[in-house]
Amino acid sequence: MSEKRISPRVNIRSTVYYGTTGDTPHTAFMVDLSDTGICIKTNNVYKPGTKVFVKIDTKEEVYKAEGIVAWAKKVPPRLATLVKNGMGIRFTTIDRGLVDLYRNRVDYIS
Repeated sequence: MSEKRISPRVNIRSTVYYGTTGDTPHTAFMVDLSDTGICIKTNNVYKPGTKVFVKIDTKEEVYKAEGIVAWAKKVPPRLATLVKNGMGIRFTTIDRGLVDLYRNRVDYIS
């Protein structure tokens, strides 16, 4: 299987609010971040290709981004802690501060 990731991921656990309009009614957790996208752990997924609006709350700052669902996996609720589930969101628009946060974390682990 070929590697599809464009940039390295960093583990960041933050609350994410998301939805298909500017309103972001769903709450989940971000698992990782790159400068091209995020992984959201949730069982409330959208189909790949869906435009999604996200707000990422790091406790220090709230960042906004927009993106397209790249992949989605829903699992039965009892398996949610055992099996990978959620969505990968590829950014189309991202707050500059979120890019800076990512780059600082990548530099830290490099």
